[in-house]
Amino acid sequence: MFRGKVRRHVEAIATGLKYLVKPNRITVYYPEEAIVLSERYRGMIHYDWDKCISCGLCAMICPADAMKMYRKKGEKKARPGINYQRCIFCGYCVDICPTNALSFTRVHDVAFEKLDEMLYPPEKFTSEWRSPAEERGARRLRVVFDEERGLKHVPEQ
Repeated sequence: MFRGKVRRHVEAIATGLKYLVKPNRITVYYPEEAIVLSERYRGMIHYDWDKCISCGLCAMICPADAMKMYRKKGEKKARPGINYQRCIFCGYCVDICPTNALSFTRVHDVAFEKLDEMLYPPEKFTSEWRSPAEERGARRLRVVFDEERGLKHVPEQ
């Protein structure tokens, strides 16, 4: 029993030494490097004010109750806003929109300091999303499969 424990400890130390000499990391050094995401990635939601017909379907279908319709005084149309504290990025609002006024972006790495910053009324909801890492000039990497290593990151061409 004692020999088995010693053997497992030696194997663990040998594994650690192997990766010390020949590292096999898949770590991306964010924010200096950023992974290029697929076209189908569900990031932050973008709202196109001009395409919206104010039908309210997005607010009705939202299972997390993150979408809400806002109406300004004197206006007949209500416009959608979103609360990212509640959003689960299910995509129901994007899928149900008859005019494609809602769409997913590939930006996912936005951080908020205060909960109030996560509330996007219609006027703020129309703003373009930008990746903080890409704004700082992060090197863009794509994921490829290597037979020997498995997944690895290579610079985007």
